[in-house]
Amino acid sequence: MEYINKVSGKTKVIALIGNPIQHSISPQLHNIINQKLGVDLIYVPFKVNKSELANAVKGLKALNVLGFNITVPYKKEVMKYIDDNIRETFLLGAINTVKNIEGRFYGYNTDGEGFLRSFKEEQGHGFKGKNVLIMGAGGVARPIAVKIALEGAKKISIVNRTVTKAVEIAEVINDNIKNIATAYSFLDETFEKVFRESEIVINTTSVGMYPDVFESPLINVDYFGEGQIVYDVIYNPSKTKFLSDAENKGCKIINGFGMLFYQAIFAYEIWTGIKLNEDFIKEIFEEFLLLTSKIC
Repeated sequence: MEYINKVSGKTKVIALIGNPIQHSISPQLHNIINQKLGVDLIYVPFKVNKSELANAVKGLKALNVLGFNITVPYKKEVMKYIDDNIRETFLLGAINTVKNIEGRFYGYNTDGEGFLRSFKEEQGHGFKGKNVLIMGAGGVARPIAVKIALEGAKKISIVNRTVTKAVEIAEVINDNIKNIATAYSFLDETFEKVFRESEIVINTTSVGMYPDVFESPLINVDYFGEGQIVYDVIYNPSKTKFLSDAENKGCKIINGFGMLFYQAIFAYEIWTGIKLNEDFIKEIFEEFLLLTSKIC
């Protein structure tokens, strides 16, 4: 409450827009950073219906916010309402961070970098020479797939209910980086074989996210193999059914907490121009991990 009581007419605002929004713990993270640094800034979440997305972006500009985050399902669609997107975002196909620079909105994507750092810190290695399976083809799948391709993966398999969306991501990789990506449907006869041959499996869908904690994007748990690395971008709950099933089959599991944390750190540095040192980042990580363990 001490921090909230310091909000004034001089306080700058950063927003979060998406739908659903009630599960997000990003406000706690950013406001902890603000409080510790003594920055006169507050981070506020807003639920936005799809039909009101354009008006929401216009409203944020009218309110002269410092910037905002975008979460599901608007990371791709919101690009059309932004004044300028940095060049890399066109390859990544989505934005999750916007900065207000002299009244113009500039779009960035910190999801891919956040994912890479969290994976490497958890696992101790990257994706060079690895066979990777990505489940889902939404706004977070493409930046992850592109970053993995740039890291030197041997093969990337993208599986999605609507296979045309998976094809789009595969073509971006094959045409712009290297011919290593293939698209699949969950119903393809070869899906099981591809899944079993993948050393790293990543769920980028929202299936299993709170409150639908008993759902999983994978029906047959026997597809998991001992020793596979299984990553779920979901952080609430901290262990989804997908991860629990994988763990029971002897897989190494990683949830989306680290990705959430590091993408937020990169976004915060974009908005404020403050370069956070590693000791401070580590301190915030431990404090936020403790906080979220009580929430998720």
